[in-house]
Amino acid sequence: DDIIRIAKEHNANAIIPGYGFLSENADFAKSVAAAGMAWVGPSPENIESFGIKHTARNLAAKAGVPIVPGTDGLINTEEDAVTESVRLGFPVMLKATAGGGGMGLATCSNVDEVKASFATVRSRGETLFKNAGVFMERFYPDSHHIEVQVFGNGLGDAIHFGERECSIQRRHQKVIEECPSPFVTKHPQLREKLCSAAVRLAESIKYGSAGTIEYLVDDKSGDFFFLEMNTRLQVEHGITELCYGVDLVELMLRQADAELRGEGGLSALALQSMQPGDPNGFAIEARVYAENPARDYAPSPGTLQIVEWKESAYTRIDTWIRTGTVISSHYDPLLAKLMYHSQSRYGAIEGMYEVLSESRISGPPTNLDFLAAILDEAGFREGNTMTKFLTKFDYSPQAIDVLSAGAYTTVQDYPGRPTMGRGFPHAGPMDPLAFQIANLLVGNPVGTEGLEITLDGPELLFRGPAVVAICGAPMKINVDGVEVSMWKSLHIKAGQKLKIGKTTGGGCRSYLALYGGLPSVAEWFGSKATSPGVGVGGYQGRALAAGDLLAISKRVPDHLTSPLTVPERLVPEYTNHWDLMTMAGPYDEGFLLDEDVKMMYETKWQISHNAARGGIRLIGPKPKWARADGGEGGAHPSNVPEYGYPVGTLNWTGDDPCIFPVDCPDFGGFVSSTTIVKADYWRLGQMKAGDTMQYRPVSFKDALTKRKQVNKFIEDTQKAIVDGTGFDQIQPLDYSTLPKSEDIGKAIIHQIEANGSQPKTVYRQGGDDYLLVEYGEGSFDLNHRCRVTALTKRLRGSFEDISFSKGLVNTVGCCNTLLIYYDGLQIPQQTLVDHLTHLETELGDLSRAKVPSRLFKLPILFGSPRETAAIKRYMETQRPYASYLPDNMEFVAKNNGLEKQGLKNILLNQRLIAVSMNPSRVFTPAGQVSWGGSCMALYNVESPGGYQLTGLTIPGVDILGSKPGYSLSRPWLFEDFDQLTFHEVDEEEYERQLKLFESGRYEYEWEEVVFDMEEHNRLLEATREEVKEVRRRQGEAQTKMLELEDELLTKWTREKAEGKIPVDQVEELLK
Repeated sequence: DDIIRIAKEHNANAIIPGYGFLSENADFAKSVAAAGMAWVGPSPENIESFGIKHTARNLAAKAGVPIVPGTDGLINTEEDAVTESVRLGFPVMLKATAGGGGMGLATCSNVDEVKASFATVRSRGETLFKNAGVFMERFYPDSHHIEVQVFGNGLGDAIHFGERECSIQRRHQKVIEECPSPFVTKHPQLREKLCSAAVRLAESIKYGSAGTIEYLVDDKSGDFFFLEMNTRLQVEHGITELCYGVDLVELMLRQADAELRGEGGLSALALQSMQPGDPNGFAIEARVYAENPARDYAPSPGTLQIVEWKESAYTRIDTWIRTGTVISSHYDPLLAKLMYHSQSRYGAIEGMYEVLSESRISGPPTNLDFLAAILDEAGFREGNTMTKFLTKFDYSPQAIDVLSAGAYTTVQDYPGRPTMGRGFPHAGPMDPLAFQIANLLVGNPVGTEGLEITLDGPELLFRGPAVVAICGAPMKINVDGVEVSMWKSLHIKAGQKLKIGKTTGGGCRSYLALYGGLPSVAEWFGSKATSPGVGVGGYQGRALAAGDLLAISKRVPDHLTSPLTVPERLVPEYTNHWDLMTMAGPYDEGFLLDEDVKMMYETKWQISHNAARGGIRLIGPKPKWARADGGEGGAHPSNVPEYGYPVGTLNWTGDDPCIFPVDCPDFGGFVSSTTIVKADYWRLGQMKAGDTMQYRPVSFKDALTKRKQVNKFIEDTQKAIVDGTGFDQIQPLDYSTLPKSEDIGKAIIHQIEANGSQPKTVYRQGGDDYLLVEYGEGSFDLNHRCRVTALTKRLRGSFEDISFSKGLVNTVGCCNTLLIYYDGLQIPQQTLVDHLTHLETELGDLSRAKVPSRLFKLPILFGSPRETAAIKRYMETQRPYASYLPDNMEFVAKNNGLEKQGLKNILLNQRLIAVSMNPSRVFTPAGQVSWGGSCMALYNVESPGGYQLTGLTIPGVDILGSKPGYSLSRPWLFEDFDQLTFHEVDEEEYERQLKLFESGRYEYEWEEVVFDMEEHNRLLEATREEVKEVRRRQGEAQTKMLELEDELLTKWTREKAEGKIPVDQVEELLK
């Protein structure tokens, strides 16, 4: 009814049903006709006649078409089924009379199987087709499934377009189809018999439109029998079109046109003129499914991370998928029909094999490799394509079948994607040392993708042989129940199970390396590493789950047959207390009191249960802070204007300390006071809940010295393995004593005072690989943002000694700052600072700059159910009450001395100030518009966050780059100095637009403009007094809200310590 209604609304005069269930639904066809539209297909009477299989048999017999020996009508009881099976002789096939698509069938070889199958076939017929009728036919095990394509005009005339062979079937579902049939090609006299009988049958019932007569052909005698007629276009019609130069869909439309004109159908003369002779060449079709060959070809839903087809002038690919398509569990998992046409069958096979072998679909498992294996099989190439082909076809994927996934197992490679930025984490292994050693043991480059295993490992069934190694924190490991050692290469045979158990000592992560890596896992921005927090990389952007299938290398080189073992004296120590080397900065002095800094280094911190790839929270004392508030960064003294976060930094989200490892946010607005050096990343990555740690401040020089030691350990190990020199000369890593630097340095390593057009410029260190350039005094100023953009452009366009080809890795520009990620071993810190100060003189005065920009107009929805759900989740799991709960919008309004409607007028460019959540959220909906300090943030994917929730819009990121305006190499939309404006919409309109975005049909509204800094600065000068008054009102309002927040925070902290947090009162608090 909905389809017909929609068709009428769009003034359609015909409906073509394709080849789904509705294509053979006579009631639907009648409804279409009753609605005054043409049904592009055979008449309802034709559909009904052949929709019931035992009736179809009778019609075939009347037309003189041979039928398979079977029952004359339906079988009503199990006893009758047994009697008929004995009469016909075994084997027999029970069939649901209304069945189709291989459903409702059972092959029986004896009486017991008939008894066991009868009720099942009846039940499936009733469930699937609303018809419990069952009949029986003799089953021919050595046979071919061959079908003839017919086309009738509904007036008693019909023609044929040759035959197709569809014998390669699994569970009666076609897998490979060919045109013409290789069996008929060997017996050319058979084609005329098959096709004449098919035309005779079609004409006998005045069949109209495209249809297919299916036959069972005995391999020994060549005798053929009618199976059924498909009163629709077949899935495999494309190979007939390739070999006969016909467009069957066009013919169907022409037939429907003739019916609409009242002519009944195409004329006999026109139809007969289309009757072709022999086929032109050979074509093969392979059906590509999202299915798991290791799990009996069960459907495998998921996100397609890469879709790449091998195409040529001889291919035809009918598909609905693309990179980014989500395969649902609710529909048939057919992804594509791949076709190849050639002048010889050999050429078609070779061409199709190339298409299957060189096409790539990454994401859930598919049958691409299975299909390629069929085409490479000797019997298939010889044309021995009988219906039992796959019952004897031995195929096993060269893959790992994930039986259980463990606590948290992800795909990682090294170094991840540190050059990505734009809000996305670096990713990569938390312990890069163990990861690289594991790869060396199996003969891989050190960065090859493997599995990171946290706390409790997976159980993996190897469907093919492999060489693996497991390095990292000690875990229990066995192969088929036999315990094996870590830090050595292992040879796993096909069919063996590898079980990685729980950690048995210090540390929490181990790494499974496999020779050749994981070839089917998609790369995203040059890396296969997973960042589950934002759903990118790895296996569908998530941790592994039971039922996943990971392809592995199809060969294991002979030179890897001898096992390698890292001597025990070289295995790093995994403990429960960690002294980690750290460097001051980027923000300590002026933000923390001297006593806070002293506390930070002297405290023996405990690792919280919230210790993961995205952040490791610490339990210990709270700072007293050197500031009363965060100024324009926010109300809390931990707030600062947004800046890029160094990996390894200690970040204060409110009063709570959190170390940021490789999956941390790329930028944010909280103070970071000290940063762990790169040499200790591997130790940082092994800390787990309950462990303790202490910061050990070191100088930049000592940090690099330790890093060189770690790098040399890896290089010496590589030499020992690759060159065969052995491990005797390698020195173990020594952490028994740490450097006692005489001068640990300060966070600020250089400063330029303001002078004319040159703003104050501060250079802050963030560990031994990061440098933060900060303009101004901490207030928002687009002049500073313009300078950040100009400096970024200058660095990225440089080909000098300091460039992205010579030591620079990435930049992250936010507000007044630019974080520069560089290789401290390649570029000395002071050399970089000297270079940057020189660039400042080159940038000059930018107060009159004209910056290219785009002006976007986006919808915004206030007070959405998604926001309410996110706040409820926060209150239930993190903090039940605060000054900003339960209504973030009301809080931000009050914090700025506004009513709620005044807050909505952010579209009029009012500047607002809002405190960030304390603690920050673990979940934010995609498309969330938020305020923190004086910053607005648009959360483009579901992720953690701390800004106040103030509306929903359309996201500005498409992870896999398949939507309009995006690409796989540029999955983001907004650039520096783009401008966003909003117009309010209601929930219905927002959901409509969001669905357009999700389906890839949303079109952003934007225009090219120029942002004129001179005009902007004139505006600032003209409104200076007005801004002062706004600031005064904001200050008064903010003072009141801070008093409330201090009161509620004290109460919450006390109740949390006493274990009295009222999470059961959330529903009441939400009101």
